[in-house]
Amino acid sequence: MDDNQDDLKKQLEAHKPKKKKLAVPEGFLDEAKSYEGKLEAVKIIAEREKSRVLLMFKKMLEPPPPQKRIEPTLDPIKPKTTPKKK
Repeated sequence: MDDNQDDLKKQLEAHKPKKKKLAVPEGFLDEAKSYEGKLEAVKIIAEREKSRVLLMFKKMLEPPPPQKRIEPTLDPIKPKTTPKKK
């Protein structure tokens, strides 16, 4: 029974998704000083992280969610009144 549990645990660990290391180091874009340097950094990031860049553009291009429409009412808006001090 113990061997079966160990085998099962090993199989489960083998199928766990592994954490993916970042292909681009953190602060890569910040280290570029000139416009040309920043442009090259963006090109490198887009080349290495194609799926992430694609998701970013998809989110930028999708229409915003519809806003809740406020229905007009026939009741007049009552002004706020403050109590008078005596």
